[in-house]
Amino acid sequence: MLGTIERIKNAVLFKCNALNDKIISDELVTIIDSCIYHLAEDLVSLTIDFEFNEDKIRDNIDGLIKQSLVKKIKRKLFIDSLALQITNDSFIEDYVYEKIKIKDIKKNYIKELENNKNTNQLNMTEDLDITEYYDSVIDYVKNSIVKVIEENKTLVENVMNVVNNSKKELEEKLEDLINNVDEKYLTILINELNDESELDHDEEKEEKGGVSMTDSIKDIALDEKSTNDFEKYDDMTLFNKVLLSLNTKEETLQRREKKIEERRRNVEERLESTNDNIEANIKRENELSKRKLSLNDKEVKLNAKLSETEVIFLNIKPLLKGLNNIKSSEIGGSDDE
Repeated sequence: MLGTIERIKNAVLFKCNALNDKIISDELVTIIDSCIYHLAEDLVSLTIDFEFNEDKIRDNIDGLIKQSLVKKIKRKLFIDSLALQITNDSFIEDYVYEKIKIKDIKKNYIKELENNKNTNQLNMTEDLDITEYYDSVIDYVKNSIVKVIEENKTLVENVMNVVNNSKKELEEKLEDLINNVDEKYLTILINELNDESELDHDEEKEEKGGVSMTDSIKDIALDEKSTNDFEKYDDMTLFNKVLLSLNTKEETLQRREKKIEERRRNVEERLESTNDNIEANIKRENELSKRKLSLNDKEVKLNAKLSETEVIFLNIKPLLKGLNNIKSSEIGGSDDE
């Protein structure tokens, strides 16, 4: 029975991990790319008279939020993975020991998974709020677009509404993505339990169909032999043997518990270290994004000053030419005299 439970647990865990990888590489990236594409398209459509470059806007926004959002959802799935494993293991054990049926799993799985997520076993949290990421998008839009159209207040308002609506749309899609993943976890679990039930049923049929008179005779002979073996010992000797066996099993269980506890501490330490690394990377990325925006702003100001300098040089050039002509005429007049 324990072997069956472990086999189902491992199969479910493997398929859930594979699903998470697929969600990150396919669905999540598609959702983010789609929202960025539509945002850039809407911004250019609103400001068509100013001839902004849509591809450039799309690439800039992509660089500001895509990588960070992918890491955020990866982190959430990672944090939720312990709650997922606890939920799956609990339902698997109850089902194998016939405490619940498939219909009970379907009815209670999602609710139990959410409860386990909220218990925060890892002392780590991750929500789907993307405000901090869109703040960098808002700064970019204000510096690159709003500054150009700031005289048209209505247009500025419409541009900012487009950005806010994009943020709301992306948050809703990310929430739907996570909810759909939970449903897919449930499907994986039920499929594995059904497959195991069919396998057990087939084995049971084979066992029933394969029992012969010879097997029955062997069983009887073995029972008699076992009885004779026990009769060789007196009651006190049997009692001591049973007690020794129980003590040995208890020691074995204690050693296993210590190993499991040690593994749990190691996992918690690794998770804590991973959490610190993730937080540090996110912080560095945010600082780099802010520095990039600052450099872009300085570049815009520098280009403006260069343009002003060029205008000044262009205005000074005729003046210098006139002064050179005057000087030449003065020199020529003195020679004639």
